[in-house]
Amino acid sequence: MTLAQDDTDFDVKNGIIDSETPPHTELAAQYKRSFAYYTFRLRLPSTLETIANSLAKNKDELLATYGSDAVIDIEQTAKAILELRSNILQNGKLLSFTDKESDCGVWNAFLEKLPQEKRTYFSACWLYAECYMYRKVSSIFQLSRLAGLDYFSWQKQTAAQLSLDAMLAVARGTRSSECNATTFQQLLKLNLWGNRCDLSITSGKQVKPTGDAFDLVQELDANLLVDDTNAIWLSLHSSNGEGVVEIICDNAGYELYTDLILAEYIIDKALAKKVRFNVKAIPWFISDVMANDYHWTLQFLADQPDSVLSELGNKLKRFTDEGKFELAPLEHFWTSPYEFYRMAEVQSALYERLSQAQLVLFKGDLNYRKLLGDYSWHDTESFETCLRGFRPSNLCTLRTIKADLVCGLPQGLSERLFAKNKEWMLTGEYGLIQFARK
Repeated sequence: MTLAQDDTDFDVKNGIIDSETPPHTELAAQYKRSFAYYTFRLRLPSTLETIANSLAKNKDELLATYGSDAVIDIEQTAKAILELRSNILQNGKLLSFTDKESDCGVWNAFLEKLPQEKRTYFSACWLYAECYMYRKVSSIFQLSRLAGLDYFSWQKQTAAQLSLDAMLAVARGTRSSECNATTFQQLLKLNLWGNRCDLSITSGKQVKPTGDAFDLVQELDANLLVDDTNAIWLSLHSSNGEGVVEIICDNAGYELYTDLILAEYIIDKALAKKVRFNVKAIPWFISDVMANDYHWTLQFLADQPDSVLSELGNKLKRFTDEGKFELAPLEHFWTSPYEFYRMAEVQSALYERLSQAQLVLFKGDLNYRKLLGDYSWHDTESFETCLRGFRPSNLCTLRTIKADLVCGLPQGLSERLFAKNKEWMLTGEYGLIQFARK
């Protein structure tokens, strides 16, 4: 995680501290040796450049959809995206939103409460600033004729197409399975490692899953640093099967596919009567699932020439029609800057809904950051402590580690991993499956 350019002038001007994030401090890009600093100096500017370039690349398709008059909107939107990129690179301020979206007031009230000295990209908590950037991109599109466009859809659909071989192998390996702890735990781990295909980490560069997925699960068992899969199994198997499992989704493509495979097993084995998928209301962190991605994926599977995938796609569409699978109502809390421990205060209706679930399953790195609050906990502090009272129901998190925060590790483990690779927390090679009982 090194930068090619000399950032000395920038660092001096913006009060950048040449250190790692101190213990029990908010993660922020003001610490030069943090992943947050690298994110705002390189990763996010690259993401914005990709968005601007995609508008030019897909111009003809956009004009066919939005009409020839949209040519000016395409150019002005691309220009505004590049201006946002420049603003980040200059450590600009987090300004209030002026669009008419339903969450605009929530965002602006949040920003108003931030101290002025914490209202720039590099001084603000990393979580707040990164979420702000993606919400700002959405605002730029909403103020143009391109409102409603999922400007990440091309990348997400390409990622799904690149995953076809892996999808087929997984489908063939799961058409006949037993209802037991071993099979369920294997599917949870399959679902965990599906999280490695995260376009936001690569700034949109495609990641193709390779090899036999179940062999990979076995090979990566040594990289699973916390394994609470048996406790998760017991939380469902000991119930009457009449409950609901809430999945707080992360990435589209192969990861969503493994979400669906896990959810299929939960329904088929009567571990719950319904699986509810919570998706994003706006394009988010490049590859996050939106409602259209869910429906597109089911149809994509149903349209495949291989009967195993097409039958699976039609089965999952039937589950959706029957209410066994359900898309949750669109909820802007998932694209807010708020940590989850503030959910009961900020969005009590959502907290109440989650509290009625048998299990709430949080997917991926960003959800993990929101569970812990982008805070430099000591890596051995318990998962329950770091949740800061957020316990609506039995909850678990499946996360491949791609950011420099973690909790619940055995004493001495992180020291051994740092000795092997000082950037082990950023590679996605290690995973966590953590569980907290209500």
